[in-house]
Parts: sequence; C-alpha cells; structure tokens
Amino acid sequence: MWNKGLQLVDASTGGLFFFFQPLVGTLLGWLILGEVVGMPFWLGAVLIVTSVILVLRDA
Repeated sequence: MWNKGLQLVDASTGGLFFFFQPLVGTLLGWLILGEVVGMPFWLGAVLIVTSVILVLRDA
C-alpha cells in the first residue's frame, strides 16, 4: 500500500512522506509490541509532522 500510494503522488510530495516511516514504525512497535516511547520521540514526531505540513503548504 505504501508503494502504491507513492505512485499516485508527485515525486516532490512523495519524498516528504519518506520522513513518516520511522514514526509509523515506532508507533506500530508501541501499539503491537509494547515498546516504550519516550518524550524525545514525541518531540521529534511533532517536529517532523510540523515540517512536512509547512513544506506542503508552500507547495
């Protein structure tokens, strides 16, 4: 599904979503495996999401 989704958007937009992979992986580890997620992850997640939103708004 990830690859099919990237085929449906422009390369410049699709490249931004590459930064969501570690977030999704960590969240799945937290939900499925019970991994501990600390404050540095949440701070980084907010920074990544904010950065992608800012870039998409300017595009």
